Amino acid sequence: MTREATLPDPPRARRRRSRAARPLAAASLVLLPATAAAQAPTLCGRVLDAATSAPLPGAEVLVATGAGDTLRARTGARGEWRVTGAGTGTYPVRVRRPGFAAATSSARAAADGACSAPVRLAPLPVLLDATVISAARREQRLKDAVAATELISRREIERTGASDVATVLTEQTGIQLDGGTPAGAGVFLQGLGSQHVLVLLDGQPLVGRVNGNFDISRLPTSMVERVEVVKGPQSTLYGSEAMGGVINVITREPAQDALAGGLSMVGGSEGRLDANANVLGGLGPVRATLDVGNRHVDLAPGVGGDDGTYAKRWDGQLKLQWRASDAVDAFASVTGIVEDQRYRVGQLFQFSDNTQWAARAGAAWRLGAHTVTPLVYLSSFGHRSRASTNPVPLPGTGQEDEQQLAEMEVTYSGPVLRGTMDAGVEWRQERITADRVEGRTRSLTGVEPFAQLTWTRGDVSVTPGARVSVHEQWGTTVTPRLAALWRPIPDLGVRASVGRGFRAPDFKELYISFVNEAAGYAVVGNADLRPETATSASLDVEWATADWLLHASTFHNRFTDFIEAVDAGTPGTFTYANVADGTTSGVETEAAYVAGALRVDGGYGWLRARDGATGGPLLGRAEHSARLGLAYALPFGLRASAHALYTGRTPTRRDDTGAVTATRDPYTRLNLRMVQELPQAISLSVGVDNVLDQEPEQGWPGFTGRMVYAGLTWSVGR
Repeated sequence: MTREATLPDPPRARRRRSRAARPLAAASLVLLPATAAAQAPTLCGRVLDAATSAPLPGAEVLVATGAGDTLRARTGARGEWRVTGAGTGTYPVRVRRPGFAAATSSARAAADGACSAPVRLAPLPVLLDATVISAARREQRLKDAVAATELISRREIERTGASDVATVLTEQTGIQLDGGTPAGAGVFLQGLGSQHVLVLLDGQPLVGRVNGNFDISRLPTSMVERVEVVKGPQSTLYGSEAMGGVINVITREPAQDALAGGLSMVGGSEGRLDANANVLGGLGPVRATLDVGNRHVDLAPGVGGDDGTYAKRWDGQLKLQWRASDAVDAFASVTGIVEDQRYRVGQLFQFSDNTQWAARAGAAWRLGAHTVTPLVYLSSFGHRSRASTNPVPLPGTGQEDEQQLAEMEVTYSGPVLRGTMDAGVEWRQERITADRVEGRTRSLTGVEPFAQLTWTRGDVSVTPGARVSVHEQWGTTVTPRLAALWRPIPDLGVRASVGRGFRAPDFKELYISFVNEAAGYAVVGNADLRPETATSASLDVEWATADWLLHASTFHNRFTDFIEAVDAGTPGTFTYANVADGTTSGVETEAAYVAGALRVDGGYGWLRARDGATGGPLLGRAEHSARLGLAYALPFGLRASAHALYTGRTPTRRDDTGAVTATRDPYTRLNLRMVQELPQAISLSVGVDNVLDQEPEQGWPGFTGRMVYAGLTWSVGR
């Protein structure tokens, strides 16, 4: 039997036959309850994170009192727990919490209220029971996701000390930085660049590409709960641009009832100054999250130097959830980012003023095991580029463009044909208003139904799926996928998939009309372009225990009809055409070991990316990359971590035959970070990125000098 621990009810005064005894009985009404409560045996203690010594709220504590009777409690905000109702003695205690290895201990029930020594839970190498949504567009455990999904938790994000999502991603195995022109920090997934990687915010696509590159450093880590990465073509569920994979940035969820929040400030070299405040709370059926922040650094994303550079950003998000009934959950959110950037090209200062907005509203309607979710989503991005010989641009100058995405969708998840169906239909309209686009304003509309069905029989799950994209400009594209998961034992998972992905031609490629009279050339769009396509196969093996994680994957992508600039047939005039094809193949391996306060993890990636016409390597992609991390919790709330990153020799230029004519040398950087827990829920952090001050040449896409920083964080109710 399991029962919640409660304090015993005060004893009742018994009636006395003798009138003379009544005063004594009356006194006992006052004295006996206090005496009994003071002398009642109590079991209590605390639960701490073995890796950080931080308290763990929400852990479940089970106390076996014998004869099948179990007392149960949950830890509070400071990791404390307390139960009564057991007699004096020592009892076995079992503590468990998602994401941590369960631990057993003992506790002594005593009338003096003394608590047992803290129980320390070791974090698991991989959070197999954590919830993810990207692999099926619904909530499921990470271990049950048929498509291999990489989860970067809030804990890992904080360990990097990074202020933007791009920095977090480029510290992961197999993810390389893809610089942009103008400034911007995108990423390569499986050798496919930022133009072919779809960035999602809470499951919805963000517009905001400049020359095909999405600057993911625009997104702050302060509002992020986790990042999910699914590599390889994901167009079956997400449509265009998901050829190399999807990066789903999941923001913090509103707290349940209790109020939580925090303040943080980080300052460092290169003018770094980050400030953030957030509040999470709930009242009855309504929950909300508010996050606001400001980031400043005298660097520009994706730009190698620091001469005349800066990036200034304001960001904020409001997120609401309403439990309308037992069957309906409504939700809404709005996110805004405003940034100013400056960098130099030759003698000119280049300026980029960007405004990013995203808003969504919807509801999840449950009918038994069936869930229907209608949703309306809007995303917009305003970009203004200017150039000047002065460090301040002239008012009223520059070129502007505004991108907009309006989307309505209805998704369904539930049992169908003895399996689980995930399906939906999306209507979307994309619009651009830009000086360089023919007609200045263009819009494109499409309808895209999709479905995948997961059958699970014993230890095998199989998921076939497909999307049909019907578009007014380029017609119809079908992107199927077949994925499978085999878990012969709980610790071992084997995943395999084969599928197709596509990227639709963008507005610039279709409709650009640009003349550079000073340089003597012109660029015109091609309205007859077809979508780019890729076919991919992958195999993924994962072995995870309470102490170890071993993970290996291999992949092969063949892409066709990639769009490149070509001679239009008129001297000095260029256009776009579906002319490029090629392959990317590789192997990625990871390992992690956790022993109490110690964590060691590392990874290695090998990539072969080839152009189909010449057989030469694709530029900007290193064949070899590796990482090694070490984290340890020291006494008195001090924890330290070190992270080494290696990027191998990288081709940066080649001739018409495909032969490499220039390369970037191998590059190793070492990052160190220490965090000290202080009283009043305050923590002090200090760190150094690129301790050895390594600076590769040949156009590394981002600043590479040494950076030092320190920060203070105050949190409450977490």
